[in-house]
Amino acid sequence: MPMRRTIGISLACLVISAGAIAKTPDKSRIHHHNSKHAKADVRIGKTRTFSCNAGGGPPDTYLGPMHTAGTSQIGTAAWYNLVGSRTSSGEVLDTVTPTAAHRTLPLASYAKVTNLDSGRSIIVKINDRGPWHRRFIIDLSPRAAGEIGVRNAGIAPVVVEPVAIGPTGNNAAVTTATFQSPAVPAAQ
Repeated sequence: MPMRRTIGISLACLVISAGAIAKTPDKSRIHHHNSKHAKADVRIGKTRTFSCNAGGGPPDTYLGPMHTAGTSQIGTAAWYNLVGSRTSSGEVLDTVTPTAAHRTLPLASYAKVTNLDSGRSIIVKINDRGPWHRRFIIDLSPRAAGEIGVRNAGIAPVVVEPVAIGPTGNNAAVTTATFQSPAVPAAQ
């Protein structure tokens, strides 16, 4: 088990460092969102990066470009199945929307969760607080856990990256998430 964790953490550090030093290509040369060096476009059900339906429109709604916004956390994720109960944001937990519970990320922000075992990732909306067991860094909804392969195993090593969704530029309105230390209250 310690060797598996060491390999997972090493792989996560490699992926994060490779992304940090990757050269950003000219936007006119990017034809689709699976380009190795392009910022990922977020579409539901079209790629291995999934997103919750934040716009309230039909599934497969284009939410705009996505980019990481801050530091990443590496740790263990679990999932919870309290379907029908209210979350900290007041929303009802369901089996359709990929959401998550996190201790410090602001409610209504977004994060990319990548399973280090399978390499699959999903964009989740942070709508609850937790996990309350210090062994885990994030609790995933049933939909989010199923999409990245955590549901069958129960737990998995993951990387959690806060993301900003929306256009970038001077007057762009983006939803950004950042980790807060426990001593500093999270802005909501």
